[in-house]
Amino acid sequence: MLAVLREVFSNRNILTISSTNMLYHIFNSLWELWWTLYLIEELRTPILIVGLLATIQNTSRILFQLPGGILADRIGRKRVIVYGTSLRVVAALILFTARSWIQVAPGMILNAVASLYSPAFNALIAESLPEDRRGAAFGAYRMMTSIPRVFMPLISGYYLDILGIGRGVRLGLLMFSLAVFTAALLRGLLLMETLHEGERRDGSGFRESLEVLKRGRTLLAMLAVSVVSGFAMRMTWAFLSVYAYYIIGLSTTQYGLLQTIAMGLSTPLYLLSGVIADRFGRVPCILIARGLGPMDSLSLLLLRDYRHLIAAYAIIGVAGGLGGGRLRGGGFMGGPAWQALIADLVPPRNRGKVMGAMATITGLAALPAPYIGGYLYDLNPHLLLMLGSLIEALTIPIILLFIREAEK
Repeated sequence: MLAVLREVFSNRNILTISSTNMLYHIFNSLWELWWTLYLIEELRTPILIVGLLATIQNTSRILFQLPGGILADRIGRKRVIVYGTSLRVVAALILFTARSWIQVAPGMILNAVASLYSPAFNALIAESLPEDRRGAAFGAYRMMTSIPRVFMPLISGYYLDILGIGRGVRLGLLMFSLAVFTAALLRGLLLMETLHEGERRDGSGFRESLEVLKRGRTLLAMLAVSVVSGFAMRMTWAFLSVYAYYIIGLSTTQYGLLQTIAMGLSTPLYLLSGVIADRFGRVPCILIARGLGPMDSLSLLLLRDYRHLIAAYAIIGVAGGLGGGRLRGGGFMGGPAWQALIADLVPPRNRGKVMGAMATITGLAALPAPYIGGYLYDLNPHLLLMLGSLIEALTIPIILLFIREAEK
């Protein structure tokens, strides 16, 4: 294990991406987990408008996933990553200065546009190490970038209990903008391009990506899993902290501790999950990770004793870590096994476009999910969590029946 870890982090790209993402997540945790509460408490935003804002953000993210993948295959991974990171600095400053939900919208849109570097990010990691180390590369990356998520939810929850939601989130946004500016500089100076001149493509983009997807049953099944899971996560994620705060009565410190417990147990297991995926296959890890998808919502829905919630989040953490990570917060990342399997199935010249196309299709399908989540929460918060859990559970039979390992 130590030899694998040493090999992975001897790669300059993996080390740069991991360390700068650690910096990003440390300061991102000071505001993002509590953003919905900030909109409700500080900016007096109606719950339906909260869902609408999340929909606007997701719409913008969808529109720029595929262009980001095409750019990554055309001009290279490094440029797209540096440009996208720089956009997040401006977005954070807009959110910091906003004093109404109307003023928030441009910053949320720009923050979503910055996600155009996601396909380039994943392609760069996949191409920085040999095929038999891809799972370990994604596992090491996930482990390093998850370290802040171990302690930051608890720290940020306590920090908000002291400063208050409004002041705490605004200060967090200011510090976040400085951290992202530093990350953009470091990525510009240290990252090395992995897409060679002969592999750069001026392909037809979405049409070509669909052709690659249609040629592989496993890729289509992974797309279906991504669509179903992405819809459920986008529908519920923004409202979980609100449910815990208002319905269960947890403080921000208590809810932050639950996140800390889950991530604290998951993080050291991410590298192990990557090594397991390299040695024993990607699919078992994906099945474990997705099988635990409904538990976030179910544990809050069914449990009221805080000790029971702690135990539930400990189970989520251990199983999620061994399963190689999950699609959290509505994002399209997946665990080490998920990303390694895509890299196994798709050649480098199409990798950015295919990853971008999968994210685009997932986002389009889940476009109404946050607004539906806001409507359901307004109607009956318990119904929202119940439906979210049931929808996520639909991914399990798809994985069992249709997802297979790549042929060597």
